[in-house]
Amino acid sequence: MRQRKANMSPVMIDIGLPTYEILEQESKRSRTLIKVATKLAPECPRCGGCNLHSKGRYERRVKHLSVFKSASELVVQTRRYLCLDCERSFVPALPGIKRWYRCSEPLREQIYQDHHDGICASRVAERERISAPTVSRTYAAFTQRKAKERLRQECPSVLGIDEHSLHRNGKYVTTFCDLKAHKIFDVAEGRSSSELAQYLSRLKGREKVKVICIDLSHPYRSMIRRWFPRARIVADRFHVVRVAMKHFLQQIKELEPDIKYKRRYIRALRKRPEKLSVYQKQSLNELFQRYPLIEALYHKMRAICDLFNLKTQSKKACRAHARSLIQHITDLRTHNFTSLHTLANTLEDWAEQIACMWRFRKNNSITEGFHRKMKLIQRRAYGFRNFNNYRLRVIAQCG
Repeated sequence: MRQRKANMSPVMIDIGLPTYEILEQESKRSRTLIKVATKLAPECPRCGGCNLHSKGRYERRVKHLSVFKSASELVVQTRRYLCLDCERSFVPALPGIKRWYRCSEPLREQIYQDHHDGICASRVAERERISAPTVSRTYAAFTQRKAKERLRQECPSVLGIDEHSLHRNGKYVTTFCDLKAHKIFDVAEGRSSSELAQYLSRLKGREKVKVICIDLSHPYRSMIRRWFPRARIVADRFHVVRVAMKHFLQQIKELEPDIKYKRRYIRALRKRPEKLSVYQKQSLNELFQRYPLIEALYHKMRAICDLFNLKTQSKKACRAHARSLIQHITDLRTHNFTSLHTLANTLEDWAEQIACMWRFRKNNSITEGFHRKMKLIQRRAYGFRNFNNYRLRVIAQCG
């Protein structure tokens, strides 16, 4: 059954390509044929001339988006031309239809989005009546397009930088996370300054970065000072608290080695006082009665951790907190404990970055959450041998 354009409502039929006009529609069993013609005037791709001679009709057929849950096929009516100026024979470029492709760009974008949303390649291929490798190639093409766009984008003003492992043999990847937009900006192979030098040298907008959040990593700090000269380095709150608790608990275990085998004491020492259960409070009281020195260390640890957990403080309050931090460092050095001396040296070395932590609220929890998602990507693919393939998948799913 044929329907002319005059008998069809323009609202009912919309192929999603505004540069074409519908000439005719024909329904055949399980598919719909839509004959269209481009509205654009032809011109020579070499010289741009319009002095053309028609060499005959040319027809192009491509799969297109479904119409009323029925597969559709576009039949593009065009012509082959000869340019009388440069004597070149050509077929005009068709908007929304790439050369040598059998699917239109709207259909390829829908295939990419369906596969990106979690539908397996075989199911998408069965639905669109194409092959599974075509789905994979389409997904790879769109992710590569996304990755190329990242190279042209400027670096975000608030960054989170952290590392994660790609292989068990010790191969690491550095993550650059946009903490404002809550998405991954990019991933780069390696974690040292020498390994990242080539990537950072071509990174646009490095001088506009204002804040960078990192854990207590000396290589990252020296790298940021070299490649991001105007960025303020902020220590990640979680890692600072963890380092403090690690050294205090290590010292407590040295004083009483049997505690490391009694998990109920360790859990109670790590937990905040306001979150302790009645049973855990009883365990702590029992421990403090037996070892008074551990009670003093515990209260000192809680005072330092509570200081680190302060957020969005004013400049005046930060000055008072800085004096408290200096006093805590001095107190740690008065004890004859190796672990506390090491902690004092670490806090003194990172004092400036810790002070910035009170002023800014951003931290690397967003980056760590994306690392969890990246591990799922690796498990789903049973590992990646090619870093570029891994980067494309991360940008597609986390960017």
